[in-house]
Amino acid sequence: MADSYVQGSFAFTCTNAEMALIEEAFQASYDLEAGSTSGDPTPEFLAAFPPLEPGDPWSGFVGIFPDPDFPNFGVDFEGGNTLDRPDVSTVHLYSTTDFQPDALARLIQHCCQSTLQQAPIGFEWACSCSRARIGEFGGGAGAIFPDRIVFDNTAQMLQRALNSDPYDAPPPGQGHWDEFPEHPLADWQAEVANGDTRLGYPAWAAVRAA
Repeated sequence: MADSYVQGSFAFTCTNAEMALIEEAFQASYDLEAGSTSGDPTPEFLAAFPPLEPGDPWSGFVGIFPDPDFPNFGVDFEGGNTLDRPDVSTVHLYSTTDFQPDALARLIQHCCQSTLQQAPIGFEWACSCSRARIGEFGGGAGAIFPDRIVFDNTAQMLQRALNSDPYDAPPPGQGHWDEFPEHPLADWQAEVANGDTRLGYPAWAAVRAA
């Protein structure tokens, strides 16, 4: 027997209204998994997750999960704001066992449109195993935009590297400390300093190259 894990931890800032939507989404996921809901969705929630089926106000929300019968984000959720920035909320999502990249990316895209209009939000995850099984270790990253979600993973990056021309420039994503000539590190640092991106350098370079 062996246990496989998907792990991740990331944080981002958003508006208080967006934070309220995320809180409602997590409460709904808990209730729906338990077989009940505490009531009807708020009008703001219905606007963020338009129902897919008449008569089922939660159908748009459960549609963001790979399996709508199991609406679980697989993470712990913390959030709040500070006295010096009461108009901004910070969201922290983390798990060491069952991090769900697809559902989390869709959650952020549905709930945080105002924030995403200013800059994309990104996160990374790692895959591991309790035993040294081949193919069970890796990871990936996701970049979330108002109109699209871009995913990449280490298996795809390895395939690109193995199949590339040896004289080509290395593709984005090969390592944390590599600088890609067509995507200068200084440009990324400037965007981070200006608040124009929340992505790590490899994910930022991958998005620019897409």
